[in-house]
Amino acid sequence: CGVATGTRFRATHDLPPDPAAETKPMASSGQPTSPPSVTPLGPPPPEVRAPRERVRLLVLLILSGLGWGAAISFTKLATSGGDHPLTLLFWQVVILTVVLAARLALVRGRLPLSRRHLMFYCIAGLLGTTFPNAMSYWAAPHVPAGIIAIVFSLAPLMTFALALIVRMEEWDPVRLFGVLLGLSAIAVLVLPETALPDPAIAVWIAVFVVVALSYAGEDVYAATAMPVEDSPLTLLLGMSLATLIMITPAILVAGIPIAFFRTGAPHEVALLGASLLHLVAYASLLYLIRHAGAVFASQISYVVTLSGVFWGMAIFGDVPSAWVWAALVLTLAGLGLARPRGRTESVPATSQ
Repeated sequence: CGVATGTRFRATHDLPPDPAAETKPMASSGQPTSPPSVTPLGPPPPEVRAPRERVRLLVLLILSGLGWGAAISFTKLATSGGDHPLTLLFWQVVILTVVLAARLALVRGRLPLSRRHLMFYCIAGLLGTTFPNAMSYWAAPHVPAGIIAIVFSLAPLMTFALALIVRMEEWDPVRLFGVLLGLSAIAVLVLPETALPDPAIAVWIAVFVVVALSYAGEDVYAATAMPVEDSPLTLLLGMSLATLIMITPAILVAGIPIAFFRTGAPHEVALLGASLLHLVAYASLLYLIRHAGAVFASQISYVVTLSGVFWGMAIFGDVPSAWVWAALVLTLAGLGLARPRGRTESVPATSQ
């Protein structure tokens, strides 16, 4: 899931592969952002066969999904202080940059700065972090957290649809039907008059649909342009720095207040928590992909979507209508049909 800072969970594609395995490039993303990417797949790693190992990986998948689902509510809570979306995005990316830079220093790595890398940092950072995260902070105060989780689950479905359009994926009527189910979930949310607590929320849901499309565009771009010789976490650092370079001049020119962490208020703690939760969940997802394969890891999308709804109920007291529950069922069914079946994604070779 872009920097793994937005409320997304689509990145099921980034970690060093077994050197003995044949590999091909795949989408990086950082958000989040989870469900299956668009690259070729291979056989699952042998360690998945051990029952104890499978239980451990399943527990890690569930905990990571719960954390990512909670991060959606934390992100919404972070907007409750009335701060400008770019202020929130600035500090979110600063937190990630500090953590990722410290990690790179510990492993004595370096940040690649070739022309190809710089191009990737800028484009992937724009599609996967700068634009979607700023839009998310703008729209989050107006939409229940559970509905945000449901809409964000469209990202992997849109990734497959875009990959099909640009001929990166083969025609698969079952997976395409899954995409249509996901889109029908949005119709169920916005068309019935009683589906939403306020009909005006439909406009903000449209904003999140655009955000999900941006994440999908970043996935498709990264599938072809991601430097396969570098660690996704190192690339994530480059994307974070690119985001800072893009938004800092705009903040200064527009005179947007940059101060945020002042009193330790709940919304300040929420931003810190959301940023760290996304990063830890993303790192856990990379581990799952390496040790269990992307088909197994893609199941985190179900946990994130479900827990996102229930965290919204627990933290904000959301009471979903019957239409929202119907949309949730359609979304989960769509994810199940659109995910790759019986395959495990390859992942890029890397050192740091």
